[in-house]
Amino acid sequence: MRKSKLYGITGSVLITGLLILLLFLLVMPGGIKEPEDEGIMVSFGEVDMGSGKTETPTEQPTAKPVTPPPATPKPAKQELMTQDANSLAIAEQKKKDKKEKEALERQRLEEIRIANEKKRAQQEAIDKANEMNGLFGNSNSSGSGTTSGDSRQGNPAGSGNSGGNSWSLNGRDLSGTLVKPSYDSNVEGRITVNIRVDENGTVVGATIGSPTNISDAATRNAAISAAKRTRFTSGNSTASGKITYNFKLR
Repeated sequence: MRKSKLYGITGSVLITGLLILLLFLLVMPGGIKEPEDEGIMVSFGEVDMGSGKTETPTEQPTAKPVTPPPATPKPAKQELMTQDANSLAIAEQKKKDKKEKEALERQRLEEIRIANEKKRAQQEAIDKANEMNGLFGNSNSSGSGTTSGDSRQGNPAGSGNSGGNSWSLNGRDLSGTLVKPSYDSNVEGRITVNIRVDENGTVVGATIGSPTNISDAATRNAAISAAKRTRFTSGNSTASGKITYNFKLR
């Protein structure tokens, strides 16, 4: 190869390399842009971004918590009024019950009093009838002293005296003597004992009757005891009468 040709090739290569280098230095810096610095975002307090364009964010509605209504306390005054009303009602009911009991008790006592009055009136009527029968005898008795329909002997007058005391028993007579009461009290007066005598002549009932003006209990008991120990003649049925004891001072 010739030197001239070699010099030509070498020169071409150098020139081409220089041209490429120039192009790289001149053209390439203007065509290649370096990335811009985005900067630092600054917030001014009213906007979210520092670009100068503000955008008002849409506020989302927040749900309010539902608060239950407070429980209404019962007034203390109303409670006191209710308690007072209940107490008054109970007191009124107690008064009503007490009045009803008192009314029932009064009614019971009144019934007892009326019953006692009736018994007393009946007993007095019996005593009066026995006294009349003792004084005038039995209208059904025959003059012979024997009661009609009865074969047993009796006293048609049905009364008599014994030792200062007297007795009366319709259609009956004493069997023995009239038993006298034994007493230690120094009293004076009269005690009448109402008696009931069975068919055999035994005194089966004795109570204080009228007229009686001695209140001494021992003397009254002595009269009742003596009347029960007295015996009479027998009869067809139970007879009622009385024994009158006269007591004198010793």
